[in-house]
Amino acid sequence: MANNDPDSGTGAAEVGARLREARAKVGMTRKRLAAASGASERYLAHLEAGTGNPTLAVLDALARALDLAVADLIPMGGERGVLQADAAALMRRLPEPQLTAAVDWMSRAPPGNSSRGQRIVLVGLRGAGKSSLGSALAERLALPFLEMSREVEKTYGGEMGLLIEIGGQSALRRYEHQAWEAIIAAYPKAVIATPGGIVADPTLYDRVLATAHSVWLEASPEDHMGRVIAQGDFRPMAGSKAAMDDLKAILAARAADYARADVRLDTSAVGFEDTADRLEMLARTLIS
Repeated sequence: MANNDPDSGTGAAEVGARLREARAKVGMTRKRLAAASGASERYLAHLEAGTGNPTLAVLDALARALDLAVADLIPMGGERGVLQADAAALMRRLPEPQLTAAVDWMSRAPPGNSSRGQRIVLVGLRGAGKSSLGSALAERLALPFLEMSREVEKTYGGEMGLLIEIGGQSALRRYEHQAWEAIIAAYPKAVIATPGGIVADPTLYDRVLATAHSVWLEASPEDHMGRVIAQGDFRPMAGSKAAMDDLKAILAARAADYARADVRLDTSAVGFEDTADRLEMLARTLIS
């Protein structure tokens, strides 16, 4: 398998080969490409020979000059596997109407068994109320209440912090997948609170949305911060301005993914009991 790092020997050689091929396809001389991209002819010669170390900025400039995507110049299009690389390359070649149709189909096509049963999954950032409101909702609906993070720890056989420390994010994602599959196999009816970072794994998040009715619990940044502190985590108190800025940035980055949930509920709008009433109404509508 080719190395995806364009700074490595194998990766640099493939970047060079792709660059030569792309330039040849459009019939562009090295001199013209240098003028169009801002890179020197000598540097381009090194790149094409596989002895240069292109930065992302250089690759972007070359791709623009050749009317390509940056991914067309790097090993496997930057993907982790050959199948994904082939699929991504095909998508890049589709005319826009076909691309729109393909994206629409993929966004709706459920992976594997898509039965949602009477599972309600709560998504959102930490401090949105997933645990407290989820527990209250489960009691009102007479359903089991599960916290996915706890299920991951059961699957792993240790604490989440230890899992991340030893195995890193890849191990965490693997155990999250296992935990979710175990949940949907054992619980056709349940209320499940997910970790806030579940959206960082698109494959898992797609699976979650396909196999459970989903509610995005959202709150104001101030409420998120206050609730986390109330839970005993005083880290946000150190450099509160920076912490609030970070929190807002995380919310902004994840909002589009959280918004893919079936419904959303603002947990800052009214008090806890009224919010629980609204959540119960939404949940009953979803599973009816």
